[in-house]
Amino acid sequence: MNTPTHMLVAVAAFARPGQPRVNAAALIGGVFPDLAIYVLWSYSKAAGIPEHVVWREMYWQFPWKTLAAAGHSIPIFGGLLAALALAGAFRDGSRLWPFAVFCMAILLHIALDFPVHVDDAHPHFWPLTNWAFHSPLSYWDHHHYGNWVSMFEVAMALVLAAIVWRRFTSPWVRVTLGVAASTYILVPLYFSMMHHGG
Repeated sequence: MNTPTHMLVAVAAFARPGQPRVNAAALIGGVFPDLAIYVLWSYSKAAGIPEHVVWREMYWQFPWKTLAAAGHSIPIFGGLLAALALAGAFRDGSRLWPFAVFCMAILLHIALDFPVHVDDAHPHFWPLTNWAFHSPLSYWDHHHYGNWVSMFEVAMALVLAAIVWRRFTSPWVRVTLGVAASTYILVPLYFSMMHHGG
């Protein structure tokens, strides 16, 4: 799934008015698994590396492949969440609750990625194994029903955005929602231009 959708899912699931630390944890956790990919993309732009080199070569090499695997690891973040639970993170008023939300947002991101990655699947049980589930469905590749999955994702994102819009009245939250919504137009447009231009 696209990163803005993961952010919306995490915020809709965990964020509440008047809880800035929890809300930040949800937002960051929703983005965190894809962070290495954004760093790679930013670095490639600054270095003038062509798009096809980034996605066909660098993305699959150390350190980017390892960083992406670590960010999408169920053992790492499931283990961390279990440790936080043992330390009392789920008790009312626990100062550890935002850290638990961070881990749960990451695990939710992983769960939603699992069924929609084909050739670009992550090894979700790294470092225990490099095995990856190659789904018959893709969130982007039209050869694997990407058009249908994308339509479902956009519909889900609109519903989630409406939920968050109603929950939060803060102008900055609503502006952020507007920016996130714009990515559903701008990101496909960008990749379409790259594909047809390259």
